Amino acid sequence: MVSHSKVHRTFKIIQLFAGFLLEIAWYKLLRKLYGVRIEAQLPQLYRNQAIHFRETALSLEGLLIKVGQFFSTRVDMLPEEYTSELALLQDEVPPVRTAQIRRVIVKELGNMVENIFAEFDDNHIAAASLGQVHRAVLISGEVVAVKVLRPGIEEIIEIDLAAFRGVIWMIRVFTKWEKYADFDDIYDEFGSTLREELDYRQELVNLERFRANFQDDPMISAPAVYPEYSRQRVLTMEFVDGYKVNDRAGLLAAGLVPEKVAGTLVDAYLKQALIHGFYHADPHPGNLFVRPDGGIIFIDFGMVGRITDANKRSVRKLISGVINSNSEELSHALQEMGFIKPVANLLSLQKAITIFLAELKDIPFEELGNLQVDSLLGELREFIYSEPFQIPAHYTFLGRAVGTLSGIAAGLDPNMNILSVIKPYARQVLGQDFSPLQLVLQKVKTVAVAAFEIPPLLEKTLRDFRAGDVQVKVEMGPLLRQLRFQETLANRLMWTGLLASTGIGYIIVLSNGQERLSTMLLYPMAAFGGLLINNLRKRAEKPLKLHKHTHRQRRH
Repeated sequence: MVSHSKVHRTFKIIQLFAGFLLEIAWYKLLRKLYGVRIEAQLPQLYRNQAIHFRETALSLEGLLIKVGQFFSTRVDMLPEEYTSELALLQDEVPPVRTAQIRRVIVKELGNMVENIFAEFDDNHIAAASLGQVHRAVLISGEVVAVKVLRPGIEEIIEIDLAAFRGVIWMIRVFTKWEKYADFDDIYDEFGSTLREELDYRQELVNLERFRANFQDDPMISAPAVYPEYSRQRVLTMEFVDGYKVNDRAGLLAAGLVPEKVAGTLVDAYLKQALIHGFYHADPHPGNLFVRPDGGIIFIDFGMVGRITDANKRSVRKLISGVINSNSEELSHALQEMGFIKPVANLLSLQKAITIFLAELKDIPFEELGNLQVDSLLGELREFIYSEPFQIPAHYTFLGRAVGTLSGIAAGLDPNMNILSVIKPYARQVLGQDFSPLQLVLQKVKTVAVAAFEIPPLLEKTLRDFRAGDVQVKVEMGPLLRQLRFQETLANRLMWTGLLASTGIGYIIVLSNGQERLSTMLLYPMAAFGGLLINNLRKRAEKPLKLHKHTHRQRRH
């Protein structure tokens, strides 16, 4: 029986993640002491944590299952030991008793199940974290899939969302992950998306919009819906079936070409993201079926993403920057899209991007399909992890969808080159023909603009210099390193003192027989110990991120 107790659920979630952070901190401390000899234990640590998470998620259900399913596809963020265990959550969600499902249908549709359906299969065909699906036949004869929200799931989700506020606080205090993502924005985005999933009326609207977007594409389809038999907690739609999209052997046995299926799937997502601005955000294998003719059936539209016109313009600028080898345009596009924090040094960013674009400048656009991008992206990895780079909240689910999709596509067609598939959409999005002549004209335009801009800029620079208003950059590295050194040592001294004080207090209280009070002192001891371990991870001589200060020259 799933617990609805706010205190119990909150405690279990906080305890789970606090334990993970302490285990990782302890491992890092041991690694400092024993070096690389301890690294062999890391895969088993990850696997044990993933098993613990999965077991806790299955016992609590609710949001933890959703989070586990989310990260099971993020091979870019988590090691294989984690993702392989979390992937089991896709098929292990405990079902709800049919009697409870029937009660929800009666309450929502206002009639007995027997009066609505000629047949209703008590055996579920799918059990998800939020809802459950049963096969049925309408009185009129249509075979349908009836999706029913789990009883009480709304209350459970709200309790769990509140508990994850505490998890975010721990991540902010004890890790450096927040420098790569705004967890408050991701939390808000995740919460709003979940609440949409809890209202099947919104999913009905999403389904109809998707069907309208692909009405002229014979290779993409989605189930028809029955609004008269759908409410907030019940969604009735056409029953569809097909081959599993990740079953390469099954597709081959059916006479289908997995490489063509992969191309169709990726093509559909490029249309959704670059043309429609509305995409299916949960493309795990259970939500994608392959028809006998090789077409793709999309189901489960509770989680969708939207790309605004402003974001489309930024994407257009980003693609244009790549095509025209314009690092300034590309860096501004990334900043507009929210991937680069406002405090970032755009000049450093443009230098890093220039390295990337240098590899592309002599390659005609028509040959980009033959380019392998892995090595090029590797050159930017060091910059991404050293500068104020972040993942915007509104791109979180798109990133997850892309990660899942790339895994499926790679399984179907290991040799697929994504650039060759993107090429026609680049033309369509930018509204121009990237012929060699077009690229030459673009370069001529850039040079011509520079020819007009440089003389006035030079004149202004000389005028500012004569007026004493030139900004001079002064390297502050040695001073900042010394400040950081003193700051780190002071923090270590403070946490050590607090830990020692609470430890002495614990011994004194325990020796006086006050076991309850001594147990309470263990919590601040653990907190101070964690903060000390977190501080010990940092190198005292590490310089601050501020690289340069400016000093304005004054004329006297």
